[in-house]
Amino acid sequence: MREIFIKYNPYKVETRVQIDGKPIKANSALNVDDRRLQEWIEELPKILVEECNTKEFRITFHGTVLDYEDLLSVTKDAKEKGIDIICYHRPAKEVKDKEQAIKDIFYDIQNGPFDELKQTDVKRAFEMASSSDFEVNVVATMSAGKSTLINALLRQKLMPAKQEACTATITKIKDKDLDPFRATVYDKNGDLLETHMELSLEVMDKLNSNPIVSNISIEGNIPFVTADDVSLVLVDTPGPNNSRDPEHKAATYRMLSESSKTVVLYILNATQLAINDDNDLLNHVADSMGVGGKQSKDRFIFVVNKLDDFKQGEDSVVGSIQKVRKYLEDKGIKNPNIFPAAALPALDIRTSLKNVDLASINFMDDDISPNIMEAITKVKKLNRNEELHLETYAPLTPSVRGEITSQLAIAKDSNDKYTEALIHTGIIPIESSIKMYVAKYAKTAKIKNIVDTFSKKLESARSFENTKQEIALNQNKRNEILSQIEAIEAKLKNGQEAKKFKDKIEAINYDSEIKSITSTILMEAQKKISSQNSKDDSKLTQRDAESMCKVFGKFAEGLQAEVQVKLEKVITDYVEKNAKDLLDQYKERISALAQDIEIGTVTVNPFELLHGEIDGGTMANIKNLITNLTKTESIKVGEKWVENSDKKWYKPWTWFDEDGYYKDVYENKEYVDASELTQRFFAPIQKQLFKNSDNAMKYAKEQSNYIKTTFRSKFVELDEVLSKKLHELEHCAKDSKNVEAMIKETQKRLEWLQDIQSRIESILDI
Repeated sequence: MREIFIKYNPYKVETRVQIDGKPIKANSALNVDDRRLQEWIEELPKILVEECNTKEFRITFHGTVLDYEDLLSVTKDAKEKGIDIICYHRPAKEVKDKEQAIKDIFYDIQNGPFDELKQTDVKRAFEMASSSDFEVNVVATMSAGKSTLINALLRQKLMPAKQEACTATITKIKDKDLDPFRATVYDKNGDLLETHMELSLEVMDKLNSNPIVSNISIEGNIPFVTADDVSLVLVDTPGPNNSRDPEHKAATYRMLSESSKTVVLYILNATQLAINDDNDLLNHVADSMGVGGKQSKDRFIFVVNKLDDFKQGEDSVVGSIQKVRKYLEDKGIKNPNIFPAAALPALDIRTSLKNVDLASINFMDDDISPNIMEAITKVKKLNRNEELHLETYAPLTPSVRGEITSQLAIAKDSNDKYTEALIHTGIIPIESSIKMYVAKYAKTAKIKNIVDTFSKKLESARSFENTKQEIALNQNKRNEILSQIEAIEAKLKNGQEAKKFKDKIEAINYDSEIKSITSTILMEAQKKISSQNSKDDSKLTQRDAESMCKVFGKFAEGLQAEVQVKLEKVITDYVEKNAKDLLDQYKERISALAQDIEIGTVTVNPFELLHGEIDGGTMANIKNLITNLTKTESIKVGEKWVENSDKKWYKPWTWFDEDGYYKDVYENKEYVDASELTQRFFAPIQKQLFKNSDNAMKYAKEQSNYIKTTFRSKFVELDEVLSKKLHELEHCAKDSKNVEAMIKETQKRLEWLQDIQSRIESILDI
């Protein structure tokens, strides 16, 4: 049995592996660089077998509980393949241990001796790093119970829930621990329409029915998380065919894309699978899950809803989950995280039944509403029927399952039938899964961001103090030091040097790279359109032609969103690369005195590339197209009997003639040629696709020029800051009277900085 030691630091994203007490070889596949554990852990058993030539291992894992549980999950799967792995856990410092330490350090910095560390930009950087939003996007097709599930999570009826599709806006609900919920409402241009300080279901229903409303931003209390953790945002998105703003569909594709790290709750109706609306979205989910290892899988939570509607003996929960798994795997989604749920009973328990005493209910009482009666019946059904104990089917980690099992035991001991049924609805495992993802990925990343923010600011201050100390300790080299300062100032003011730097900035250009990738994206879109071209020469009725165009329209809208998001990503990547190159050039220019200048984060606003460009997107255009393509032909519609009027009894020579004959009846009928309709529908879209290549390039140039202009302005500011610091150093060099006091002061300040820096660095240790 081989001894394996793995130390994984999720804050620094560092991994150290030893085999039998020795470091792994340089060419080992276990040299995972700076990849997250979840990106490579699933390959661990296979790699160990290949490199150690055995199937028996003992692994000691030094890391957090959540990461250790991922290792346990992998080793459990490996056992089924004949690989025997025994695991031991060496505890590490958890997230909660570090959050208070960070607050303490920030307090000390704000009360320390450095004014530059108390400035607004430092506070803002800390606040942004410590309170960044974390989105949970809720996606579903019609009648899957999306609004009901969100309401169950909120523990109140806020989102309209109907049998037909009822979400036509993008609604973002941010956890602020406020009561009641409040909202700001915007149109598609981002202009404020109205505000509501006390939001209700009635108001939300009205807003969602208003065609002018595009986005609703809500703040309130999401009970299963606290605002101190991470600012959780539940995002309710319209269904694939229910958005009234093209940007809504693009937003959905954006959060499904592989570059996104948001959690996605994808809700499926257990009683109505394989809806066509799912196909396009699930294809994108499959693409996204195929990149990034376990983290990409963890962020997709597939909720199979309405399992409480199954009848005992007729339907099977296990069979339904297997059917969903097969359905998703057929779409290319391997090993999905499937969470069975009964959202409506969960909502009823948390709202309608909140103040109803189950023990005192008289089922013969006519005053009890049918809805209450039905809700209570569901509670009893969930508690009585073991097959409907949905939490048992959820893919939970041992620690989370232990917590839920403990909650269930307490509920049973106290005869709390509501809590018992609530756990059986599967809503608690869904909430726990979201919190686990936040703790595992979002919180560790947040801690790293805060530490980086502190470290860069401290390093800049320490560099300056060190320089002042060097000047104070080397008064005998005063003239040399002053000469160096004067030389640096001269360079800063030198017009020729400034022109060289300006030329370097202007030379940064990624047009050819952007054009190449853009062309590839558009060619892929062109192929998808070509696949829609009908090879069928069938003749359609006008009604069938309209139905066909509606299908084409949905396809075109999806393609529009897909191309837009892909082009956005290409341009954003290259604009950010442009920004990084600009910063590198500036650092190179003043590397002697400003090694760690931080400019900030470049944000590129999403651009509207294709909106309104699709001809044939409205019913009016579709009808015009069909009218223009409608032709008439004479076709046989039946037969009629034509009697032989010449045959008479008094004409013996006609006695043996036929009594008559059947004559074909023809009518003129209108038809639309399917092949021609397809070609004409997609012709303007194909033409526009190639125009978009130019649009993308134009936008990329605009953004690149904007970034260059912004950076040039920032560089002027930094030159002024540097010049000010040089003047201060010059004053230090000339002030020979207060040398001892200066040395004492800088030493004291350096010691304070060293202490803070050591405390910050220790935050990232495990």
